[in-house]
Amino acid sequence: MEFLNVVFQSGNDLTDTFKKIAEKLFNEYAIETRYSIYRLVEIEFYWRSEEHDDNSVYRRVHIDPETGTWYFHYSGVDIALKDEVNGGFGGILIRSIYDIQSKKLHKGPQVCAMKLFSGTSVFDNSFKTRLITYKFNETNPLKTIQRKGLGKNAEINDLHKREYNFYLELNKN
Repeated sequence: MEFLNVVFQSGNDLTDTFKKIAEKLFNEYAIETRYSIYRLVEIEFYWRSEEHDDNSVYRRVHIDPETGTWYFHYSGVDIALKDEVNGGFGGILIRSIYDIQSKKLHKGPQVCAMKLFSGTSVFDNSFKTRLITYKFNETNPLKTIQRKGLGKNAEINDLHKREYNFYLELNKN
């Protein structure tokens, strides 16, 4: 997952960086669970550092996850991001996923978290939810909008206006 590690070099435009990561996640990766394989359909980026003081990012109070680990919070689940060199942290919130096998779309961050992580036995090592490389038959054009459901914290630096939400419009075939 090196493409997540090189994100936050000093001077980078975060919008361009987020777009590159989103394109890679949408078109080259899927999430595999014990029960199915899911395509990412909508994600949102969050980042907090000295240069990008986004107050909508969950503070790392109880755990400080490394890049590429699952980070559970009150809104759902993120793929964690962390810059060990320049400082800063954030995540990629999973907002919508498409079940490739059942051909069902699941919307909402909490719904996605439940779909991806529920049903895992506490008695065996069946926990399998992970990002895998995946060959899709087609690539879909990436679209972007402002992030959704942000509170007043994001308005402090006008970061609520940034288009850090990326999504795909899947073909209905």
